[in-house]
Amino acid sequence: MDNAQSKRVKGNLLIVDDDPLILESLDAFLTHEGYKVRSAPNGQLALISAVEDPPELILLDIQLPDMDGFQVCRRLKEDPQTGHIPVIMLTGHGSEEIAVEAMKAGVSDYLVKGSITSESLRLAISNALQKFKMQREIEEQRRALLDAERQRVMMESVGAACHHFAQPLTTMLNYLQMLARGEGIEESSKSLMFEQCLKAAEDMRVILNKFQEVSEYRTRPYVADIKILDIGIESIDDTPKIPDDKNRP
Repeated sequence: MDNAQSKRVKGNLLIVDDDPLILESLDAFLTHEGYKVRSAPNGQLALISAVEDPPELILLDIQLPDMDGFQVCRRLKEDPQTGHIPVIMLTGHGSEEIAVEAMKAGVSDYLVKGSITSESLRLAISNALQKFKMQREIEEQRRALLDAERQRVMMESVGAACHHFAQPLTTMLNYLQMLARGEGIEESSKSLMFEQCLKAAEDMRVILNKFQEVSEYRTRPYVADIKILDIGIESIDDTPKIPDDKNRP
């Protein structure tokens, strides 16, 4: 395997320029530098090429036969498939107006053709790719943090549901078990148990409604370092106790 084949490809670049000599010289230099290069002679073909096979960086001439480089750049930035691609503008002359317009269009950098050196081109491309890589890593970290936060909120939501439902459900089950056994329970106690079962069921309905109404994330302390979602109700702890001697068969 020769050196050209074994050399690691640094990145996939698209050059947009209608000057064949510029295309040829940039292609030769960047290919030698280890980049995979393709080209487009106008803005429309550049947009099509960028969508079909998004490059990692675009070298874009400011003067094109069908539209100017700023229009191309804006359309690239508006498309979700190409909006992330860094763009280096190539211009025949530099000015403050061009620099401001380039910044507004979302250009990563711009180079004046008559002043481009091998080192300045190499540095501009390297900086743009490195900046893009860092932005992508930051975005991936942001997504990971959001996913972790969603998981945490989901687990706290489950914990809150368990906490809020535990007491009325336990009350209902205890009284229903006692009523199922039936023996030795006075009628007055049975009536109270039925009332408390109905109250527990109503409490659970209220809790369900409160969960449905939650519109913001807030928590309150539960035990130790654990928090649960605050759904805006007090603990349900006013269930009357049935005397022990009337609870047992």
